Amino acid sequence: MQYLDTNLIFLQEKIKDIRIAIFKSEMNSELQLPNNIIHVLEADSEGNILFFTSCTGKYSQHLEKSFYAYLDFYKKGSGFRLRASGKAKLIEDEGHAFLTKSNYSQSTAGRLVLVKMKIMQAEYFEVKNNEQENWKNKLIGAFNNFFFTEPHRLYEFN
Repeated sequence: MQYLDTNLIFLQEKIKDIRIAIFKSEMNSELQLPNNIIHVLEADSEGNILFFTSCTGKYSQHLEKSFYAYLDFYKKGSGFRLRASGKAKLIEDEGHAFLTKSNYSQSTAGRLVLVKMKIMQAEYFEVKNNEQENWKNKLIGAFNNFFFTEPHRLYEFN
């Protein structure tokens, strides 16, 4: 169990470093949440990530309340990329701390929904910094990256 906690803490720190991600949902209904850029409000020690995402119009009550989603984290110059996936659900409880305290929810009522995603799988990729290399080595590196995958770590949470 300690091994999982160490991995989760590592992922939590990386998420807090970047805080910005591309959100993609997989819903089976006709009404879908759009793919967009989100800002992480909280990444807790239990593997949950809370964030607001846009919801065009007032059709949030017709969306699936539970669905599968992806978050892709990357920041230029950070040296890593992180892709987290898991089960997400819409938070509609008006007493929830982020819904009552947040400026987002009051100023953009009806256009945002609060999402809580439980990380079930995460992939962490190291990104090489090639600023010091000459153009020949960059070309060779690009060719190698085209045919070979980047070294990465895979985390599974159940």
